[in-house]
Amino acid sequence: MNTLELVPFDPKLNSFVSTMVRKLVSIGVLSLCLHPSCLVGQDQKVADSVRLIYQQDTLKDEAKLELLEELSFNEIRDLKKALVYAGELIKLAEEKGNKDYIQVGYFITGNKEMLLTNMKEALSAFIKSAELAKELNSVTKEGECYIAIADIYSSANNHNTSVIYYSKAIQLLRKSDDPSSLASALLNAGDEYRKVKKYDTALLYSQNAKVIFDSLQYQTGTGYSLGNIGMVYASTGKSNLAEKYLEEAISILEANEDYNASCDYLLSMADVYLNKGEKNAALNYALRSLGLAKQYKLNQQVINANLKVSDVYSQIGKTAEALKFYKAHIAGRDSVSNLQTVREMADLRTDYEVSQKQIEVDLLNQEKRNQRSIMISLVLILMMAVIIASILFKYNSQKKKAYEVLHLQKLATDEQKIKTENALSELKALQKQLIHSAKMASLGEIMAGIAHEIQNPINFVNNFSELNIEILDEMREVFQDKLDASDKAASDDILNSIAENLKKINDHGKRADAIVKGMLQHSRASSGEKKRTNINTLVDDSLRLSYHGLKAKNKGLNISVKTDYDNNAGEVALVPQDISRVLLNICNNAFYAVNQKKQTADSDYEPTVLVTTKRSGDKMKMSVRDNGNGIPKKILDKIFQPFFTTKPPGQGIGLGLSLSYDIIKFHDGDLKVETEEGVFSEFTIELPVDY
Repeated sequence: MNTLELVPFDPKLNSFVSTMVRKLVSIGVLSLCLHPSCLVGQDQKVADSVRLIYQQDTLKDEAKLELLEELSFNEIRDLKKALVYAGELIKLAEEKGNKDYIQVGYFITGNKEMLLTNMKEALSAFIKSAELAKELNSVTKEGECYIAIADIYSSANNHNTSVIYYSKAIQLLRKSDDPSSLASALLNAGDEYRKVKKYDTALLYSQNAKVIFDSLQYQTGTGYSLGNIGMVYASTGKSNLAEKYLEEAISILEANEDYNASCDYLLSMADVYLNKGEKNAALNYALRSLGLAKQYKLNQQVINANLKVSDVYSQIGKTAEALKFYKAHIAGRDSVSNLQTVREMADLRTDYEVSQKQIEVDLLNQEKRNQRSIMISLVLILMMAVIIASILFKYNSQKKKAYEVLHLQKLATDEQKIKTENALSELKALQKQLIHSAKMASLGEIMAGIAHEIQNPINFVNNFSELNIEILDEMREVFQDKLDASDKAASDDILNSIAENLKKINDHGKRADAIVKGMLQHSRASSGEKKRTNINTLVDDSLRLSYHGLKAKNKGLNISVKTDYDNNAGEVALVPQDISRVLLNICNNAFYAVNQKKQTADSDYEPTVLVTTKRSGDKMKMSVRDNGNGIPKKILDKIFQPFFTTKPPGQGIGLGLSLSYDIIKFHDGDLKVETEEGVFSEFTIELPVDY
């Protein structure tokens, strides 16, 4: 590339530059979509090469804008220089009235400021970029802006706001034709769920992101997915799996000279080795992460690495070294997370919040009002105390009365505080209920939409197949008698084949129709209102409804149903319709399992389903156990996935356990399964008593 400085500039170079820049942009399509520690596609070599062209200063406006975009985007060695290029891009784009490049310029500015840990400036730039993306009607770019804003709040440990923005980004990007950006949003949201210890959700999001990256054959994106999966396994104590995924991720990213995420994954490797008791190996990984972070001026990674190195030295017993690195961590952390910065970041929120945004704002304002009321009350109490103290010198007889007044004031203040805290708790519970209702409603709308779209063609298939069978019968009556014996035999073979095919078409059409009706049934939403409900009554009603419903379809059904209800089970706050749906699904599966085994088992086999309730401390347990064929180990980890089923076609669509799992998680509960293949299966629902 150095030869470019020795040849005269050719005007035709403009078209070459445009072509080259477009190719570079396509290569870096994920660059600004991932976590600040996971920026993909930035390439210092590209920045160095493009700078030689830009320095000739003979470019036309469009080519100059493209080059400034590439320079600011790919410059990672000197982030402040990258900000200068981004500023030039915004200025030139504003002069030319080009909103597309203004939007890109602010987005790149936000990313570079974020890498420099200037969070207030980064958030301001991303908000401007989001406003412009909305004006340009670019769903993809607006979604990417929400991802970046979510990353900012994640860095500030504001996980509630961060998850809201990630959800909004995913919702928008599902409507776009940009699978890479959707994968990035899923990946970042998964990492956020890992931080709040929702590991199942974190793993699912990361795995879904990897599927998309693999399909795009985007190696770097696959590297981030592997790394995030590895960190989930590390957090859940699965050291061998964590080490495998993290090593593969680090190898891919270092081969592409991408050290931002490598620093995080190296720290996770340090945790893996600490759990294994190999402290020296853990220290090597932590120091390696710190070295890379310092070399490439990655401030947030330096802060994290200093803390990890301090922790490892402390466990080794080197107190002086541990203190040294901890002080470095504190200094870096305070420079980023000071109170003023957090306050200013909160002031920069815009109208781009998702539907739950208003609830959060109300909660925040309510908290501020409560604090103000308490402060005013305390000031009043203090003033009254001063007045009473001065009066006591002259009027000792009023001393007892003054103390009574103070005591009443304190009781009123405490009562107001309790009322405020109760109101805040109720608002938070309402927020969680709204989120769940929105999620279930969204799933119902999707399923109902798919079902209704499919219903019409299925009806046509069924109706015309039946009509054609009738036409064939008419053909036999009209034409068969007019044929001789040989032609009649051949005609019979053909007509029988056609009739058989039409019957198969009709059978499969009816199967499809059953699946669609099942989807419509699962799309029904409950009211979402929680009520205190008697557990034993709810379980018994669901059990009997399931059994009698199955018995109505199978007249010869004979299953032994046993119950063991805890007399002290009492009541629990829950959504009765949702929990009843879960119990019905699990009971239906249990009856189906024992009925299937009965068809192949010995004559002495007695199909049995046992249903129990048990109140244990602050937990309420409901169990359904059957002595059917059990669940094979190879599919045990898939049973809660949507549309996964072991039932024959037409008897199940694989949504029951998936929806059941989501419903129980919404109730802050847990749905567990124990099984032994060929012996039994037992599903246990655990719910908090004081929900």
